[in-house]
Amino acid sequence: MIARTPSKIAALLCFFLATPCLAQNPDAVTPKASSAVDRALVWLKQNQQPDGSFRSGGAAGQTAITSLAVLAFLARGNVPGQGPYGDAINSAIDYVLAGQRLDGPKKGLIARDESNAMMYEHGIATVMLAEVYGMVDGIRRAKIDRALALATQLIIDSQRAEKINPRDTGGWRYALDSPDADISVTGWQLMALRGAGNCGAAVPAQTLRQGAEYVRRCASSKGGFAYQADGGEPNLARTGSGILSLILIGTDRSSAEVRKAADYLLANPPSHSAPFYYYAAYYDSQALNQLAGRYWQTGYPKLVDDLLTLQEPAGAFASTADPTEDQAGPAYRTSLAVLALCVPYRYLPLYEADN
Repeated sequence: MIARTPSKIAALLCFFLATPCLAQNPDAVTPKASSAVDRALVWLKQNQQPDGSFRSGGAAGQTAITSLAVLAFLARGNVPGQGPYGDAINSAIDYVLAGQRLDGPKKGLIARDESNAMMYEHGIATVMLAEVYGMVDGIRRAKIDRALALATQLIIDSQRAEKINPRDTGGWRYALDSPDADISVTGWQLMALRGAGNCGAAVPAQTLRQGAEYVRRCASSKGGFAYQADGGEPNLARTGSGILSLILIGTDRSSAEVRKAADYLLANPPSHSAPFYYYAAYYDSQALNQLAGRYWQTGYPKLVDDLLTLQEPAGAFASTADPTEDQAGPAYRTSLAVLALCVPYRYLPLYEADN
């Protein structure tokens, strides 16, 4: 089990249980955006499965999508066990907790299917559990404490998987023993480690350092970040992931990689024809918040205006040209859209920016 620091946990609980943070800029959440978020959350609640999950179609991705839905409710200021969404949030948390492997070679893994994206599932679920840690009742908090210890250790251990290419050292990919790495899966593991650290987990500095070094190797000469450390093309989703994960684990915002990537975001406004549109909207909104200044003031309003054109009358967000996001379903798209629109509220402790 991972060692924890009791005094840090106590301090964090006081923080989590206190009145949520005020918005970075209340005026940044327009009445139109606020209304869109509220309709989206109503739709999510109405489409929750009896077992507490949020999914569309088959089993693939249901742990990750359920975790994203929980984060979407929290991003609007809702908390587990309270208010109109309290029971829905608790039910979803219980669903995710029940999916953790408690023994065997994959002990600690939070994923309900054997798809090749299990580390996506695990990273996103770990981020969610870290965010709700200080908000839940005592029984669930004890369960989450144990779950985070196992989940964090699994992330640390899987980073040590032997890599074919030395440039992939420090990163993560789809499976526990993947012989390569990519920036997207790596970003979720680094955010999960940051979140677990916020809850008192002892995360080795070397683990974070090696993860950051891998992300930097994905920096593109064209600005932005590539999918892997092989000199590939950047895009909005990869760039947002690189910026956010580096800043959250302590990289200076003025570093060359971050600044070039920030300029890439402004030079490439959101487009419905872009790959992984909603995934990019989530990451880029959080990255722009961390960058602040002209990046936030210029980039974020454009992103919001573009997102709002995609909401359907019932509250869900429509598919775009990307077949992968279309297959992931409306709960996935709607949760990511809400997370992007709610950034100015700053209710999610993991993403607190020191602006």
